[in-house]
Amino acid sequence: MPINLSNDQNRDAVVALESLRDPKLIFYVDKKGKPTTSRRVLKSDADHDLEKIQGRKKINTLAKNLVDDDPEVDIESFGMFLTDTSRVYVSASGIVHLVEEFDVIKNPDGTIRDRRLRKKELQNINTEFPVRWTGKYIPKETAVKKFVFTNKKQIMHINGLTFDFLFKMAKDLAERDSLLLLRAGEKGDKPIVMNRGGKQYNAFLEGRVKGESYCLILHLSNMELKKPEVADVDG
Repeated sequence: MPINLSNDQNRDAVVALESLRDPKLIFYVDKKGKPTTSRRVLKSDADHDLEKIQGRKKINTLAKNLVDDDPEVDIESFGMFLTDTSRVYVSASGIVHLVEEFDVIKNPDGTIRDRRLRKKELQNINTEFPVRWTGKYIPKETAVKKFVFTNKKQIMHINGLTFDFLFKMAKDLAERDSLLLLRAGEKGDKPIVMNRGGKQYNAFLEGRVKGESYCLILHLSNMELKKPEVADVDG
């Protein structure tokens, strides 16, 4: 995924953004020592699930019918491998094609404080306006106690020029031992949105340097940790 990134010297460049994946330490193999893979299979369709069968059969004959005839199994589709699946919303009348999504904000006790129609923001990391340095540095020890980081991406160079560009960023951040808040939008005051309709994130950039190598990690957070108010036991 490309990202248009600007530094505090008002220089900007298009670089690459990739997800970070932890290396596997355990591998599953079959009897011949070959690696195994997970597959999703179809268990049943809507016409063969238990609720449909219960509606067609009397309860006193249902158990015998399940044992004798296997009405819950569709021989043509049972066990079919599933690929390229998409989520759909279903109501009592069938598939719902127009769905309205709402954001629900709750109080600490679980009661609903606000409910509003969800606004689907456009992605803002690869537009004519680059993702910018805000100049707001947060020490790492402070950041881990203040924010909940839900995801992380690695920023990578795509050529020699962007390598120098990102290496300097990583070196500066490593020397400060701090995370840098990044913002998007024309004025550089908007949270980052990775995909259309996606969540809004506060993005913090971390830099690491080892010799002539660098690592730039973009930490994403949409939740802030707040210290609870102290109860007045005397009152």
